[in-house]
This record gives sequence, structure tokens and C-alpha cells, in this order.
Amino acid sequence: ERPRFVQHGRGYVGLSQWMRQGLAFQIEQHNELIRKKLRERLMAMSPGEFEELVSVLLAEMGFDMIEATRLSGDGGIDVRGTLVVGDVVRIKMAVQVKKWKLKNNIQAPVVQQVRGSLGAHEHGLIITTSDFSPGAVREAAQPDKTPIALMNGEQLVILLMEHGIGVRRISSDLFELDDETAPSEVVPLGDD
Repeated sequence: ERPRFVQHGRGYVGLSQWMRQGLAFQIEQHNELIRKKLRERLMAMSPGEFEELVSVLLAEMGFDMIEATRLSGDGGIDVRGTLVVGDVVRIKMAVQVKKWKLKNNIQAPVVQQVRGSLGAHEHGLIITTSDFSPGAVREAAQPDKTPIALMNGEQLVILLMEHGIGVRRISSDLFELDDETAPSEVVPLGDD
């Protein structure tokens, strides 16, 4: 079933039923194709390239002191950094990156593993190209345990696009008729 709302990026949301035709619909169709192709590119990356891409995204999102850990012996943590909010709040984050096929959802034991690999005063973040099982979502949201944030493949692609990573934004001028000023009312700029 088609969702009632569609996300246009940067916090803009619209009703999907209004977008069955016209320019806005065509733009959304094009952007959906680009999201799909970007996701395919992510799946074609090596694990090291994917971790590097995530590091770039984290930097664009406001992380500081980003350090990619070694591919082995990292206790499941791939990237460490500090999320800086408003140049006032600093939250140490440990990030695990999972480049998994769409049908393979992250399960609760992965969330538990990340939680167990956290350093002192660190919060966790799992970023995947796939999605999370309901058990993983419940485990991450346990109120009496260290918080683990979850970013699925759809969210990842949207953030990459919003920050211009792997894509480029094309802007065009769109003109519409001005109903308030009729052509006969326009005063010519000439020599009179």
C-alpha cells in the first residue's frame, strides 16, 4: 500500500495523493531512481570503502575527531567520533557499519554486541544498508541500557543525498505565469 506521506528531504513532507502527476511527481520519480542507484553503488563498495564513506557522512553531519578502526580486532566498532551539537554538547559515539543485503535485517544480538563493545561514556550507532528486525529495534531502545541509535539503508541514502555525497544537486528555474499582472498592463521600457 502506498504511504500517505512522502518525504522531500530536509524535513519537508507532503501528501502522496497530490503527487500523481505534474512536475513534483516527475521530480520524486527521478529522485527515487537516483536513491535506488545510489544504494546499488553502496552495495558494490568494498567494506573499507563503505566505512570511509560513512566517515565522510558523519563529518558532514557534525561529528568531530572521526577515526576509522582497523578492519579486524575492532570489537565490532568500525568508526569512533564525537557528535558535536551546537558547539556545546559533545557525545562520544562508537559506530558499527553493516553492508548487508536488503533481505538480511540486523538482529538483536548485533545491537547487544555493539553495546558490549562501547567504551566509557560512549553511545552506539549502527548503520546498515539493510534494515533492523523488531527485536533489534526493541533492544536498541531499552531505557535502562546505554542508547544505541539505528540508521537503516533508506535513512542512509537520504542523508547521503541531503549532504551531497555520491550525488550532485541540480537546480533549475521554474517559471509560472503571474495572474496578477496581465501582459497589457506591463509598461515597455523603451524610448518614448
